[in-house]
Amino acid sequence: MALVNPVRTEELTHAKSEGQPSHIFQATDIHSPSPPPDLGGSTKRVTGIGGIFFKAKDAPALQAWYKRHLGIDVQEWGGTAFTWTDGEGKPVAGTTVWSIGSAQGDQFAPSTAAFMVNYRVEDLHALVKVLREEGCNVLEKIDDSEYGKFAWVIDPEGNKVELWQPPAGQ
Repeated sequence: MALVNPVRTEELTHAKSEGQPSHIFQATDIHSPSPPPDLGGSTKRVTGIGGIFFKAKDAPALQAWYKRHLGIDVQEWGGTAFTWTDGEGKPVAGTTVWSIGSAQGDQFAPSTAAFMVNYRVEDLHALVKVLREEGCNVLEKIDDSEYGKFAWVIDPEGNKVELWQPPAGQ
């Protein structure tokens, strides 16, 4: 998987002096995804993004806009699941869910944010234990379903963050 990195500061300075916008991105530096940082101990933390969920005042209209203009294959349930692929386009284990829901929904409560990010984790119960020991605001509920294990933590700005341990093999 190739990632595009933003232009470095010295390149931005040159771009501005040439009259180009400062938000230009160049694909000159290609990197492999970096491994999760070692935060001490044996507990791995976040290993990737499992999903992005956001609210809309008019969810069906916004879903239609993304489908028409950005080509996202929005399904009847309000989102899509992007299948991960290797450099040759062949599927590999894993998906990232993208979904738009109603602004009236309470799925992000107690957060009032219009979005929630779902992060993949390797060992949900171990991570929840560590987060609680570190004083994080971890919600009590842990779900275990056919889709995997889920827990939630509230970040310092009040955003609800979903932690997801996928079923084995995903």
